[in-house]
Formats: sequence, structure tokens, C-alpha cells
Amino acid sequence: MKEVIYLKEFNGILKMKIERVGTLSEGPEYYLKLYKPNEFGQKELPIRKTGLLWQNDPILHNFIDKNVQIIGESVIVKHVKFDGTIKTESIIYKEMKET
Repeated sequence: MKEVIYLKEFNGILKMKIERVGTLSEGPEYYLKLYKPNEFGQKELPIRKTGLLWQNDPILHNFIDKNVQIIGESVIVKHVKFDGTIKTESIIYKEMKET
């Protein structure tokens, strides 16, 4: 059986933060700052990058602080907490362009 992947369009401003500061895997993480919160209340969506944790993503890095449109796979994760469960969304990007 072939796996079906549904792609979704995301629009916002691409941001980068240095994460894991002070460790050997310190490096950039990329986020899409949304124009309006998504259905889970998130204002930023993490973008799964290619490459190692401490390396820049060669494609994403060129679009930092720019308005972009991303075509990608939406990954929804359910987190169980003491006060209930929440869902969050992240992106596996396939295509990106500046808008």
C-alpha cells in the first residue's frame, strides 16, 4: 500500500533561533511566524530542517526574515501533560518561495 502525503500551504515570516546553547549540538532552528494563529493556537511553527543539528539548512537560511510561502507536509503531534493533552503542528518543507 502506497503512503499518501498531503501537502499544505503555509504563509508567514521565516525566523531563525540559536537553540541548545552551550552544547555540542548548538545551532539554528527555523520557525515560520504565522500571520494569524493556527487551529492549535500556535503563532510559530517549527520547520524540520535538513542536515545536522549544528548546521545551517542551505535552503532555509537564504529566506530568514523574509515573507515566504511554504508548501510542505504538516506534522501534528499530541503532547500529554498533567492538565490534559495539547496538539502542536510542525512543517516538513518541500518547496519555498519569497512572497
